[in-house]
Amino acid sequence: MNITIITPSFPYPLTSGGAQAQFNMIDRIRKIHNITIIYIENRNTSKKNIMALQSMWPDVRIVTYPVIRQLTYPRYVCDKAVRAFKLLFMSHNVRFIVERALKPYGIYFTKDLVGFINDTITRHNTDIIQVEFFQCLHLVNYLPQNIKKIFIHHEIRFIRNQRLLSHIKLTRKETKLFETVKQQEINDLNKYDTVVTLTDTDKNILSSNNVKSDIVVSPAAVNTAVKNYNGWNNHIVFLGGYGHKPNAEGLDWFINNVASAIDWTKYNQVELHMIGNGWPASVIQHYKESTKLPITYHGFVEDLSSVAYGAIMIVPILTGSGMRMKILEAASLGMPFITTSVGVEGLNFKDNDSCFIGDTPAEWKDKLERLMSCEELRKQYTSKALEIFQDNYSIDALSKRRAEIYKQH
Repeated sequence: MNITIITPSFPYPLTSGGAQAQFNMIDRIRKIHNITIIYIENRNTSKKNIMALQSMWPDVRIVTYPVIRQLTYPRYVCDKAVRAFKLLFMSHNVRFIVERALKPYGIYFTKDLVGFINDTITRHNTDIIQVEFFQCLHLVNYLPQNIKKIFIHHEIRFIRNQRLLSHIKLTRKETKLFETVKQQEINDLNKYDTVVTLTDTDKNILSSNNVKSDIVVSPAAVNTAVKNYNGWNNHIVFLGGYGHKPNAEGLDWFINNVASAIDWTKYNQVELHMIGNGWPASVIQHYKESTKLPITYHGFVEDLSSVAYGAIMIVPILTGSGMRMKILEAASLGMPFITTSVGVEGLNFKDNDSCFIGDTPAEWKDKLERLMSCEELRKQYTSKALEIFQDNYSIDALSKRRAEIYKQH
């Protein structure tokens, strides 16, 4: 079967959950189907990374729609310049925060881009078109009607917006825009033959909001090493890039509301290790001063286990939607973890059974201190979490589930 995948996020290197979700599935299905990837470049992606992935996947066609072609579109250039100005001077302005959520800067479906995509689809005799990520959702309106179309919904945007803006009083105009954007998302989803969600929770949300397309659940897979718990090394690990707002928001909440309230003299060998791209030095310095906690910043690491194994993972996610790959990585690596209700949403891990779940600073402080203080608790939780991971989220099981979706369509 010839499958054309259209994405605004390049699946390599594995610097984000979205990249991992794409990479691991494509790596498996490319052995069964003929895969073409159309990458809509949204920044100057390293040619080195594109060549590296092509070298790993010689049987996959990687076709790039370059950012330079988008720069010939005046509105794209103008909007990009305005957004850059606002980010520089208005990043903390409440109205701009709302604007960024409800008017995300992204892809413009120009005649040139649509033609490029459809020419590629025709040239490679595509049987199934798979569209990834919300930024490309609206593309369904420009795709051939006679070819099956699947949308991979990594994150329900109207749920993310609802949670992100819950603490902001919206103006009447903003409220109307929120509803308009939500309805547009639902309308576009209904134009796909199949919508794939990563969790049952997301499937139920879409069904209850009048998405009538066939909705199937196919969780994303991680390819992290499977290891048993072998003791705590006094490290606490946070995994996530600064560019993804729920990561920055969540770690900021943890530092200011949880870590700053803990008497670290009782745990004087504990260190916080941050893994992920893009964290500014000024932010890291602020965290150090706020907590008096030793902090090591690693940036992106190729092999997560080389830095994270043996640590306690914190996943303080407050907003967003979808599936948290980092929780699967913690479970796979035998790492005890603490998260929020949003962080573990749609996954099978339970509070006081395979992990700790809390939504208030007081809960987090209490549960993190218990986790740091009790070896037996760490052993118990990691053993249960690894069992859940192997039964439900192994890459073999999940890639078979995805393959069934293609087979049925």
